[in-house]
Amino acid sequence: MKKTSICVLLALGLVMAATGCGNTTANKATGQTNPETEKQSIEQKETSGQAESAEPVTFTWMHHLQEEGKQEWVNWLVESYQEANPNIKVNVELLPSDQYNTMLKTKIASGDAPMIFDLGNQLFTEFVDSGYCADVTDMEGMDNYDKTTVERSSVDGKVYGVCFDKNAYCTFYNKDVFEKYGLEVPSTVTELQEVCKVLLENGVTPIAAPFSELWCLRYYDMVLTDVQCCRDNIDWFTQKMSMEIPFSEDQEFKDCAEWFYSLKPYWGDDPFGTSWNDAMNMVATGKAAMTVNGSWAVDGIMSLNPDVNLGAFAWPTSDEESGSVMVVKPGSSYCVYNNTEDPEVLAAAKDFFTYLCSKESAEYFAEHAHGLVGCQIDNTSDITALNEINAYQGDSLYVEPNMEVFTTEAQNTVFETLQAYAMKNSFDVDAFCAELDKKFAALQ
Repeated sequence: MKKTSICVLLALGLVMAATGCGNTTANKATGQTNPETEKQSIEQKETSGQAESAEPVTFTWMHHLQEEGKQEWVNWLVESYQEANPNIKVNVELLPSDQYNTMLKTKIASGDAPMIFDLGNQLFTEFVDSGYCADVTDMEGMDNYDKTTVERSSVDGKVYGVCFDKNAYCTFYNKDVFEKYGLEVPSTVTELQEVCKVLLENGVTPIAAPFSELWCLRYYDMVLTDVQCCRDNIDWFTQKMSMEIPFSEDQEFKDCAEWFYSLKPYWGDDPFGTSWNDAMNMVATGKAAMTVNGSWAVDGIMSLNPDVNLGAFAWPTSDEESGSVMVVKPGSSYCVYNNTEDPEVLAAAKDFFTYLCSKESAEYFAEHAHGLVGCQIDNTSDITALNEINAYQGDSLYVEPNMEVFTTEAQNTVFETLQAYAMKNSFDVDAFCAELDKKFAALQ
């Protein structure tokens, strides 16, 4: 880890303030001294230790990493950095996921912006266009990240963030539960339904569905729509936003929505009262066999039960085995706030950001937070679920390209509507799509 140059800058600033730039230059040119300069020099020596005791450069890192292992990574990162850079202090602010985007915008508008933050695709382009994200194209260590990862955080050839981790969206399952009832990992829709029936007959919740939290709907739906709708049509999201192809005219989307609802009998007794933490605990303890979410679930489930025998498989989307595809994409972009008026704060934040995105940081994250990283690292995982994710290659792996996606407002509209219709005793897919079209038209 390189030490920051901030300490040098601070010390230099004290020297210049004490001696005066103009007088020092003149004295060097003439070889003369004067009593006032000598007095200042003596005073400087007497106070040479003040740089170390001066108020540190302080900034905030705001995040929404709820899982225990990821919080351990955050704490380690900050503590190790501050130990090497005692003149810099990093304040950490943790927010709930469902409040994060709103609070970030509020803080920026009020002049209380965090210097380090992360952005999903919905906000990234907006923030870059607004000038909020610093250019990190030439950041040390950028060449450790693969092309797909770098492109995700790029606009017009310049890089404004780093997708530090990668996320796989798939099914996580308790292998001991599967073994107890003689179940094999399903690779088709029919096989998944048969697995669910056996589990239900034996009093086990087949799928822990945390649908009290709107954001969780994204991952049950995404493994369907991303594979069935977006894989061969990178413009799918923009076509919906522009109403070029309405939902009501998109048969593939209708099929995905109906397939999603068909699993309702297997969601447990109270899916709309179940939180994400509840769902993780159900899988960790064997009360539920499966849940669908991002690869951060590995850390969350294992933190609740370190001994859980956890596996992962691609969510089946058809009765063709080729429809069982692992969806992987770079995570949110970590960024540095660019609009601070304090150059020392900006320099310190960039220096910390370099450490955050370093190989050393990525290796710690992979080991302790049980996550997939975008950085090229040497260590391999001993976590079965992550190794099973990494085993998907070729046609069974879909690495989502950098593409325009729904705005936050549009995304919430989809999931609020899906949640409302999923609560009903029956599912009218035509009415569902017609309502989405109406709401999207109002967003124009």
